[in-house]
Amino acid sequence: MVENAIFTLKTQIMATLTLVIVPAKRLSDGTHKIRIRVAHNSETRFITTDIVVRENEFKNGKIVHRPDKDFLNTKLQQLYNLYFKRYMELDYPDSLTCTQLVKMITNPLNGEKHRKFEDIVDEYLSQIDEEERTKTYKLYRLATNKFMQFIGNGSLMEHITPIRMNQYISWLKKTKLSSTTINIYITLLKVIINYAIKMRYVTYDIDPFITARIPSAQKRETQITVEELKTIRDANLEHYNLNVTRDIFMLTYYLAGMNLVDILAYDFRTDEINYIRKKTKNTKEGDSLISFSIPEEAKPIIKKYMKKNTGKIIFGKYKNYTSCYNLLARKISQLGKVAGIRHKFTLYSARKSFVQHGYDLGIPLSTLEYCIGQSMKEDRPIFNYVTIMRKHADKAIREILDNLKNE
Repeated sequence: MVENAIFTLKTQIMATLTLVIVPAKRLSDGTHKIRIRVAHNSETRFITTDIVVRENEFKNGKIVHRPDKDFLNTKLQQLYNLYFKRYMELDYPDSLTCTQLVKMITNPLNGEKHRKFEDIVDEYLSQIDEEERTKTYKLYRLATNKFMQFIGNGSLMEHITPIRMNQYISWLKKTKLSSTTINIYITLLKVIINYAIKMRYVTYDIDPFITARIPSAQKRETQITVEELKTIRDANLEHYNLNVTRDIFMLTYYLAGMNLVDILAYDFRTDEINYIRKKTKNTKEGDSLISFSIPEEAKPIIKKYMKKNTGKIIFGKYKNYTSCYNLLARKISQLGKVAGIRHKFTLYSARKSFVQHGYDLGIPLSTLEYCIGQSMKEDRPIFNYVTIMRKHADKAIREILDNLKNE
């Protein structure tokens, strides 16, 4: 007998869900995970549960010979019913492959209540491209793992209350984390909770953060002066990796603080920049397109590294985001020393300096925010936004870069 099964149910479109153990999938200690076999459109797939039994403890689809058999059988029945309910609520399930069907019923529908915090985290992070947004993905994992360390596994979203949130912030402070780190952790936690609210997985009569006193992030002085930037631009650098580091830094500045992940993804076979920041496209609503003309200062760097057949930039032997990120981690502080910079100096300094230099020239913050994609608060049609703001962005970028010209 290949499978021991019960709770089989057929529908009008011949999909079958069955509780089974599969001898071929036996674990190293001789036990088995109970699975839900899904047979659909002449294909079979399995959904693995976390319930583990020995072969003689599973008979006719029931767990037997165990003191906790009633509890586990109830849990299995609830899980089975959950997946079958999701299946019955699907539109046109007969058009799905078996793999697609399994994916649909194992991912909750909008509005489903009583979700575990860790499940919401996994669902949200599954929408983030781990390779392209490595740093962001890891930061979310750090922040959410810290919260799970406090509340424990299995906590429902409904259990996140103002009192618990205040207790969590107090607990973080006792761990001697910096105010900046605590601020980041809470900010990312808010993103996860807001996602659950938007998806209608949870509703709160009282905002969990209504009484939270979140420590302010410490301001980092990372911007550099115009003279320091010019020194970096004009320096005679001997080493290849330092030259690549400078090119990445200067291109970021010339392109109005465009993030590295966006630079690497862009097709530069054009004289224009029209893009939506990867960092915010999953979180912002409304008009988030950034549009401006590529300034002349950026074109030599683009020409140096652009692949003609794709329009994508590859910075020499540093062929992807991770290798570029590692290069910057190793070398950018050394680049800063060329200009005598003593404070914290990162690639972010290019973005922050662009804004600071523009502000010092009297350029309105609203225009600078548009250039870097930081804030888009007005609700206007996208064609109006581009027509009006692109003209302003081009003028602002030109003024900022003209300020770098040697007298």
